This record gives sequence, structure tokens and C-alpha cells, in this order.
Amino acid sequence: MPASTATRTADPALAEVRARQTTVRQGEVAVLVAVLDWALDHTTDDDPHTVTFGERPLPLGGVGCPVIEEFAAYDLAAAMGMSTDAGLGYLGRALELRHRLPRLWAAVLDGRLPVWKAGRIAESTMRLPLDGAAYVDARLAQAVSSITFAQLDRLVTEALARHVPQDVVLSSDERYVAIDLTHATLHGNARLEGVLSVPDAMDLEDALRAGAATLAEAGCEEPLDVRRSIALGDLARGEQPLDLVTRPTRDLVVHVHHDSPDLGRCATTRSPVTVETIRTWCATAAKVTIKPVIDLHDHVHVEAYEAPDRLREQIELRDLTCVFPHCRRPATRCDLDHVVPYSAGGATSSDNLAPLCRRHHRAKTHSRWHYRMADPGTYDWTAPSGLTYRRDHHGTTALDPPASTARPAET
Repeated sequence: MPASTATRTADPALAEVRARQTTVRQGEVAVLVAVLDWALDHTTDDDPHTVTFGERPLPLGGVGCPVIEEFAAYDLAAAMGMSTDAGLGYLGRALELRHRLPRLWAAVLDGRLPVWKAGRIAESTMRLPLDGAAYVDARLAQAVSSITFAQLDRLVTEALARHVPQDVVLSSDERYVAIDLTHATLHGNARLEGVLSVPDAMDLEDALRAGAATLAEAGCEEPLDVRRSIALGDLARGEQPLDLVTRPTRDLVVHVHHDSPDLGRCATTRSPVTVETIRTWCATAAKVTIKPVIDLHDHVHVEAYEAPDRLREQIELRDLTCVFPHCRRPATRCDLDHVVPYSAGGATSSDNLAPLCRRHHRAKTHSRWHYRMADPGTYDWTAPSGLTYRRDHHGTTALDPPASTARPAET
């Protein structure tokens, strides 16, 4: 029998891959359903526009979606292994899908629409009124398997034109520029993205093209993309392209440590950088300050409530970020919190201070979120749900549920 007509046996490894993929997709749907079930028990009738010092109701989806209890939502994010922002984003997309896009929600449940794609659609429709979201839902329900993101963007734009007053559309502005200073490469580079008006984008393109060309003419042998990046930095400093006698405008503070002779750490991004990169930064800085080693294991204690600069600096260098589960906000932009409150006898010292961003400081102060310092730099958190986490320099680890939350054995 010719090989082309012989019965072929499916590749068992690929069959296993396909089966595992199916299991993963079913698991993603199950998580989404569980999150929405949780949300039913954590809605509030409080007005989200009422600003309070304590807990603030969270309107995460579009108009018509339930409003969620703020501190409970932090609990959900931690349980999902996400930062608070990522968890709130996931929950908002889930609410949008369930409450404003019923046809697409049905497609998710029966497996025709992947969860990740449904989330992308839900994120796009949040700014629409109810009838606009219903319009997108009806149009997409007929083509959930084949819709592209370009088609989705055009459909949302059409829904805006049909269902949102033009004065509202014209008053909204989608322009932005974001620089990610929370992550950087080993060579000290950060990601930038944005949306500009077409005239501004054209002017910027012309400036970058001219700057890159001038750099090349002056002997810069870097690739074009790198020269464009350098030209953008020149624009940021108000310099002419390749002004070889330009004056540095940035101050640099270097903390000396003994840990590694080959690597340093950028305090802004909390990322490791090479020593060569640090040398380059020093060469282009207006002022370089070398600070001696701060012993991060030293115990500093003062009698006052306010922490002196050297104690604050020690805590910031030790912990680097807010110590709430999964939070990555830099410690330099956080409050210093007394783990044991000062009013309850807690000391202003290395073993009782921790950086908490304002959002998570409120959660610790006004809800049943609480924590203890197991060791300096290591924190054990208990959420209002009873779930527990350990936060240290390695990140956040879920701990075993406390015994009080375990179900009693059946008899």
C-alpha cells in the first residue's frame, strides 16, 4: 500500500500538547467564572464618586457594571498572584464581559471565544454607553472566531460615533506618553510608548530622523534604532542633535555595596545594571555623589515618631518597593509605616518600619489587612479572607491557609 494512503497514527506528543491546551483554556474559563462568583458577594451600593479617606467603592467596568468593595478587590488580586493594578484590570474586564456583553460572554462559556481575546474586547468597550456596548456585542457575536483587533478598533470607533454625542467624543482625548521605570534591561534601558496627534507624531519623526542622521555623520556607528533613541534623549534635555560640548543636566547618586563587583542596581527601576553602564551614566551626569555603604542589617532606633533620613534611606534600600503582596511601587514613593503602630508602643526602628504605598497603607489602616515583620525585609501578610502571604526580596509567596480557615473533617 502506498505510504500516502496508509493509515497514519497521530503524533502522541502533539496530541498531548493539544489536550493540555484544551485543559488550560477550560481552566481560564473556570477562573473567570469563579472571579465573577466572588464579585457577587463583594459589591456595594456606596456612591463611587464619594471620596473618603478610608475604603473607596470601585467602578471597574463600564456603566451598568456592579461597584466593588475596594479592599476586598485587593484580596482578590493577591489570591490571583497579581499586583493590585493587574487584578483590578482583570476584574474590570470580567465585569464588563459578564454584565454588558452577554453574547460574547456566552461565546466564552461554550469555548468559541478565548478568555484573553474576550478581555481585549471588554477593555475596548468600557468607554461606551450601554447601547454602544450592546451594538458591539451584537456585531461581534457573529464573528467571534475571526475578528481582528484592527476590525475591533474600527467597530468601537463606529459605536462611539453612533451612540456617544459628538461633543463628548471630541472632548475625550486618548493621547498619552508612558515611560516604564519599573522595569529596565541589564544595560539600563527603559520602555516608552504613547499616542500622539498626527502633526506631533510627524514632527517627532522628522526630529528623530534628523538627529539620527546627524549622529551618523559625526561618526556614531550605532544602528539606526539606537541613534533614534539617543536623539530622543537629546530632545528631552533640550540639546541640539549631537551637541558634543553639551552640559550634563542630571545628578547621579551612587551607593557603594560589597555584594557584587560586576553588577549594580538602579534605584529608580530596581533592576540590575552592569558596572560599565554605571560608568557611562557617571560620565554624562552633572554631579556624581558617592555614598558610603549603608549596613542594611544594622539596627537603627530613634525615640521620635518621624524617621530620620538615614533610617528612611536604610529602609528604602533594604526593601526597594512597597512590601504589600505583589506591589512594585518604589519605596522612595511610599509612606514609612510602623508595623506595630507607634500609638501601641511600636518603635521607630529598622525592625518596625516598612514602606507602604498610599493605597496599601490605607488598606492596612482601614481594613482587616494586617502584617508582621518576620525578619527585617521579610513580611507575613494576612488578607481579610484569611489567606496569607510572605513578601521578601524574592517576591510574594502564598502561604498555607491558616488552620482556622480549614474545613472540619467529615464524620
